[in-house]
Amino acid sequence: MKRDPKMLFGKARRLIGGMAAASMLALAAVSPAHATYEAGLEAYKNGQYSQALDIWRRFAFAGDIRSKKILGDVYSGKPLEAARSAAAPLEEIPVDNVQALLWYTLAAYHDFSAYQLPTADEVNAQILAESRLTDIRFRMSSSDVSKAEKLVAQTFEAGSAYDIYRLGEMYQKGAGVEKSNTKALQMYALAKERGVGEASAAYEFLEPLMTSKEVKTAKEAVVDWQPPLPPEHTGKTRQQEELERLKKELEEIRMADALEAVSDIDVELVQRALNALGFRAGVVDNKLGPSTRDAIRRFQYSQVARDYDMTEDEKQSVVTGVLTPRQTVDLFADAAKAKHPMSQYVYGIMHVRGIGVEQDGQQAVKWLADAAEQNLAIAHFALGVVYRDGTTGLNEVSPDERKSAFHFARASALGYRPANDALRRLSFESTRDVQ
Repeated sequence: MKRDPKMLFGKARRLIGGMAAASMLALAAVSPAHATYEAGLEAYKNGQYSQALDIWRRFAFAGDIRSKKILGDVYSGKPLEAARSAAAPLEEIPVDNVQALLWYTLAAYHDFSAYQLPTADEVNAQILAESRLTDIRFRMSSSDVSKAEKLVAQTFEAGSAYDIYRLGEMYQKGAGVEKSNTKALQMYALAKERGVGEASAAYEFLEPLMTSKEVKTAKEAVVDWQPPLPPEHTGKTRQQEELERLKKELEEIRMADALEAVSDIDVELVQRALNALGFRAGVVDNKLGPSTRDAIRRFQYSQVARDYDMTEDEKQSVVTGVLTPRQTVDLFADAAKAKHPMSQYVYGIMHVRGIGVEQDGQQAVKWLADAAEQNLAIAHFALGVVYRDGTTGLNEVSPDERKSAFHFARASALGYRPANDALRRLSFESTRDVQ
């Protein structure tokens, strides 16, 4: 008898999914006695962040709500109450709102009825996780929220039959995932097939409330459903992860080198940008005097004023009166967006040379053109150079003699003397090429 390859693949995938779930629970069951939630805390306090995350993930998947909640804390950048002495591991564990929302949701909708009676700490973990959901969602884009909700659904679908039933409840209520009666009915049907009595009752209650088209879609989804494959069958290889890590490190080193050049920017330009944004730096004298420092402090506070995760003391610690390289880039970016021509010119040059930002020819031309439209002669001159020599880095701009001559001529007409020589040299080179 010839077997349908699709059916064989489906059975194999179900087998892999079931074996992975069983292996995961077995691994948690035979883990060393010291590898507990508290052991994760100790590892975290000692700076062993990877080990701490590994311990908490194991126990989170095995049903420990405190591990789920603390993973949400770590990925959201929230200081850990139980590890106050530990340094904030922002470099080792950068903020990841998608992961934070995933773990907070799993903790908030953890069902104690399927396990032993909860302790006070476990109930408190659920309450705190639920209270964090609104804040985390507020930080995120719609696409990132969708990513997190997809991960939540995959986690439940990879679990027990009762987990699949719980996911159906969540879809029906719109709790933790986007409301969908179609998906709810699909999950109830899957759980019902696997012997969950509550799922049968839920299915019979929900089906009459839906349209025939919705019911048909849900039933078709049941037929096509496959349990999510475990990470080792879908994720990246260790070599791929290592290559990505090295690539990220190189990018960070390159960006750090680029930021060092920001310190060469004149105070005069900083003063003009501050004044353009209304921070009142006073007279533009190219000196870092008291009025300029006060303006910088006002700008620095404005950057963190709406960060509700920071205390007032933490916000004040940012207000130093001396711009960091990153703050300098942010200042010119804000002033450029506020249509200040000189700041648009500076921000454009940053993109030409890769000063504090990645080299990007397209962005360079955009900001220089915005400044040139306001008849800033030096911006026209810079565009002349860009179109004469071209750019490197992202979105390269190719040389264009006609555009170069146009912008040099505009800069000359606006009184920028170096443009005269540049225009003559361009004409000479053009004539020599013809000869």
